[in-house]
Amino acid sequence: MSGQAAGGRLDVGRAGDVLHVVLTGPVDMVVRERDAPALWPALADPRVRTVDLDAGAVTFLDSSGLSVLVRLARDAAERGVVLRLVATSPRVDDLLEQTGVGEWMARIAGAPGAAR
Repeated sequence: MSGQAAGGRLDVGRAGDVLHVVLTGPVDMVVRERDAPALWPALADPRVRTVDLDAGAVTFLDSSGLSVLVRLARDAAERGVVLRLVATSPRVDDLLEQTGVGEWMARIAGAPGAAR
């Protein structure tokens, strides 16, 4: 199933110093290749202090989609930007727990509640 055909998306917006990243539907290689390139320059903006990640509407997340979350967490931590998971779907919760990525994200965030 491709993200494009099924409506998977990664949307990026900014309000002040907060970067809003919203993942919806099936997040796979199509979404990573089509939508994620807009994320990296937005995150690199020196005015960004916080990233709010909303993955509450994700219905499917494969390794390509997970790689976007890993890179986002790593790049945010390297820039001293706080990453907050504001919503996660059961699918995302399960995958973050099963892979250990959720615990790793919380560890590199370095601040309680920054990532869960």
